Amino acid sequence: MEKKNKVFIIVCIAMQVTLIVGVAVLFVQNTKLADTVKQYVASAGDIHDIYDDSKVVEAYQSGKTDGLNEQEKYVLEKAKEVIKENIKDGMSDYEKEKAIYDWQVAYVAYNDQNLAPISAGDQYSHLPYGVLKYHQAICVGNATTFKLFMDLLGIENQIIHSTEEGEHAWNLVKLDGDWYHSDVTFDGGANGKPAYTNFNVPDSVKDDGSYPWNHEVIPAADGTKYCYLANEAKELKDVYALPKYIKQQLDKGIKTITFTLKNSAGYTQNVADYITSAFANGDGDLYTNPTLPIGSKNVYVITVDSFNDEGEADAASQKIINKLQEIIDGLQ
Repeated sequence: MEKKNKVFIIVCIAMQVTLIVGVAVLFVQNTKLADTVKQYVASAGDIHDIYDDSKVVEAYQSGKTDGLNEQEKYVLEKAKEVIKENIKDGMSDYEKEKAIYDWQVAYVAYNDQNLAPISAGDQYSHLPYGVLKYHQAICVGNATTFKLFMDLLGIENQIIHSTEEGEHAWNLVKLDGDWYHSDVTFDGGANGKPAYTNFNVPDSVKDDGSYPWNHEVIPAADGTKYCYLANEAKELKDVYALPKYIKQQLDKGIKTITFTLKNSAGYTQNVADYITSAFANGDGDLYTNPTLPIGSKNVYVITVDSFNDEGEADAASQKIINKLQEIIDGLQ
């Protein structure tokens, strides 16, 4: 035990040196997209209207398309195709929501170019028509498209359209009486695979000050039952289990690693910060989101941004894996 504690202290001291680097990387990574969105809105000078999908929803329910224009007819037919391919009989509302979320993250790649696209359809990127026809989406397009599918599937939802600190829009979804935030744009996934960092999260996660909203008008989102992050986070016995678990996930090519700690006794908050902030090798490949309070849990999210298209760890990530193995060997 004494040897284990000594090795653990050495690891923590080494991490303290890289903490500043890790936090800096975290700050840049987490704010880059939000800042880009705000810069685009400032330069464009416009706030986008929220699409009214009521005519399309009515046509879907009645089977009558006489009142639709050509764009609305296209949206309806494409939406019906997506629902047929992804929604199965017997699915719960949560399963339907997740199926659409998975599909939409894979279908639309949100990046800097999407904010000022040069390809066809950019003028429709704030509408379901642009999303479904051209794969073009800014946040409003993502939010209105997700709302359209929720409306078609009969799942209660609404859009939060924040415009005080630049424009951003995302969705609130109601499941079993509780509200959840779902933000396709800020999901954080890669290569078409969701990270679920913004899927069905409560106010405690989403309300970080980046994009404020009127809490007197918008219902409180305090549901946790269907929060993917909380449900999928691996519970580790203690901090000593963390290096091995991270290495296991990296070996599998998993980009977003979530976990909780069952026993946090025996180390200070500073030590916990070192362990859950950054395993940097000079390139800032591995970093964490802030601790996420979800219900009675503190969920930690570690993200790796250096995988190739095949999901295999590249040379930089391999350095981290090797270092983690050294730490595991020392603890053992």
